[in-house]
Amino acid sequence: MSVLSKFPVCGAWSPMSKQIPRLNGIARRIIIAGWIGACVVAVGVATESKAQQLLPSDRQEIADQERLSWNLNKLPPQPYMNEIYWQYSKETPAFFRDSLVQFVARTYYLTRDNFDGSKSQAWAAGGWLAFRSGLIGDVFGVHLAGYTSQPIFAPSDEGGTKLLAPPQNSIGVLGQIYGRVQLGDQEIRGGRQLVDTPLINPQDNRMVPNTFEGATLVSLPDKNRNYDYSVGYLWTIKQRDSNDFIQMSDALTGSDVINHGAAYGMVKFRPTVGLSLVAMDYNVQDVVNTAFAQAEYDFKQPKGVPNWIIGANVIGQRSIGADLLTGSPFETYQASAKGQMTYAGWTLFAVASITGNESKIFSQYGTKPNYTDMQQVSFDNANEKAVGASVAYDFGTIGLSGFSAGTWYSQGWGAINASTNVGIPDRRELDLWIQYRPTEGPLKGFRLKTQYSNVWQHDNVRDTQPEFRFIVDYTVLFRPPPSAAKPSSYQ
Repeated sequence: MSVLSKFPVCGAWSPMSKQIPRLNGIARRIIIAGWIGACVVAVGVATESKAQQLLPSDRQEIADQERLSWNLNKLPPQPYMNEIYWQYSKETPAFFRDSLVQFVARTYYLTRDNFDGSKSQAWAAGGWLAFRSGLIGDVFGVHLAGYTSQPIFAPSDEGGTKLLAPPQNSIGVLGQIYGRVQLGDQEIRGGRQLVDTPLINPQDNRMVPNTFEGATLVSLPDKNRNYDYSVGYLWTIKQRDSNDFIQMSDALTGSDVINHGAAYGMVKFRPTVGLSLVAMDYNVQDVVNTAFAQAEYDFKQPKGVPNWIIGANVIGQRSIGADLLTGSPFETYQASAKGQMTYAGWTLFAVASITGNESKIFSQYGTKPNYTDMQQVSFDNANEKAVGASVAYDFGTIGLSGFSAGTWYSQGWGAINASTNVGIPDRRELDLWIQYRPTEGPLKGFRLKTQYSNVWQHDNVRDTQPEFRFIVDYTVLFRPPPSAAKPSSYQ
């Protein structure tokens, strides 16, 4: 995802007070999910080793970067980018002198043998170029990003990889173009932009990310402030495999319905060291309301001592108004819990989840935040329960800097078709990944990653659905030298 727009919070606020009676019942289910998670043996999701997190393959976005504050004095060296400093003179207008440019070159191959007997396969090349200006009068700036994905090998009858526009067409789009007005420690944005929240996000795990058209108000990150917030309204989305911006309501229903956008919002609160709380809600009129809450605690043990992190979250979703999503009212949830432990380069991780029996979870706006969201499936069918565990290792601890590998296995059971109450066969998934991503030397900014996944489920044309991904990308950031930044340029 473009570092030039990735903030800890982006979004908008839709009042959650109306959800309190409904969430009281869901809260009980969070406790149940937390108890399930506590009973699983292995623990761990992500570990930091030389600023790198070892996440399961689905959680690692291809160009994922640290969340950045746009005060150039606070913009640290980027470990996963080849940084090149501007050589502008002090007399150069701040609009250019304080600008940031990111270039990402990417090639991606994906092949999958689908349950229905078909095959999805493509090899694409492309990436993006993004520009973020400095501020005029310390107030106004612009942001632009163009994206492309071009087929190298793409059989016409093997679509479905989401690397290209259906069936196997190229992508070329100005995915971001917005103006921004900075007021104190917050920023108003209007136009095409990235949004990065638990429920609405870039989902940058193919060639190009999701982007959105809308107006947002976001707080600018500050490590000295213990909260962040964002409010706004989005009217269209350009999905990761598309050239076109479509209505938010159409993207969710998969059909042409009454045009409605998404009013949404998020607040993140860190009341004490190690504890992080997140709450979010979005509302699409006549379609759906979706709420999210999460709590995580990092024990922050000293170096050389095993560190533990525990967390739980819940998604609550219900139809509203004209029930355009399914044609009838529904209310559902998914609660999940995790535990993790990191030590001496190892990451151990365990998760559990449970989904309500009235409906599966609908999500067309990005990667799902539940802890059992894997490379291929999210274990979020109606009434589905799941448990899983993962182990990863950073080979930098034995002198192979930049190399890491991991595996993740989950099992789901008890799912039903909510409209017929007929049982759906149990399923299980295994993910394997290997990555090389140096943080220094001549290959800084380079990334090579392979991912293999297989899903097993009976009563399909095929009982297995193997998938293989091979990704290479290279990221360059053009930026002012840290000493050249003016305190008034960014907050």
